[in-house]
Amino acid sequence: MAAHEGCKVERVTERYDLHEADDRLLRRRENEDASLRELETHLNRRLLKQAMIEQGMSPLDGEVENYYRLLTDDTVMTTARREARRKLEKAGIDVDGVETDFVSYQTVRKHLNECLDKDTSEEYTPKPDNDLKNIEKLRQRLQNVVEKSVGRLTEHGVIQIDSPEATVSVKVTCGECGRTYGIATLFRRRECSCVSDETDGASKQKATSLN
Repeated sequence: MAAHEGCKVERVTERYDLHEADDRLLRRRENEDASLRELETHLNRRLLKQAMIEQGMSPLDGEVENYYRLLTDDTVMTTARREARRKLEKAGIDVDGVETDFVSYQTVRKHLNECLDKDTSEEYTPKPDNDLKNIEKLRQRLQNVVEKSVGRLTEHGVIQIDSPEATVSVKVTCGECGRTYGIATLFRRRECSCVSDETDGASKQKATSLN
């Protein structure tokens, strides 16, 4: 298919000689039901791996994934990110350039829609287990950020507390009845108690009317 002017995915995959990139994106989207976020991560890792190979590196299993995490994960310590960048730059990799070439999931969506004629507005398939895992990752990330922030402030004497441990919980409140549930509980129950109460009340009312 012809490249669309201004399509970043087309530009970077051509620059990195990733001629099979489109086939891989489509296969993951169609056969593995990969999300746009997952496709974003997949493609960016491919860019990083190719940059490493072009500089004579031979990435071991999991090495590309680890470097990508160190470069992009907000929870990574500054010293760890700086060390990762130093190692890559020492190998001859233009880390700033590679990071500039990284794509967002919005860019991937545009590429699928406009360049590959792949509609990304397909009917949503509920996957509560996957959603819960993603929420837990975000909760853990926030907890780590809080602990690091409190730890730094404690080290500098701004806050006084021994061995701080943060706890972050996610709760959802029903706008109808005001009941509040932990996110895992809500996903397990699948409905608020007031829904069950309404159903039971309707059933009892119907039974009374029949009698």
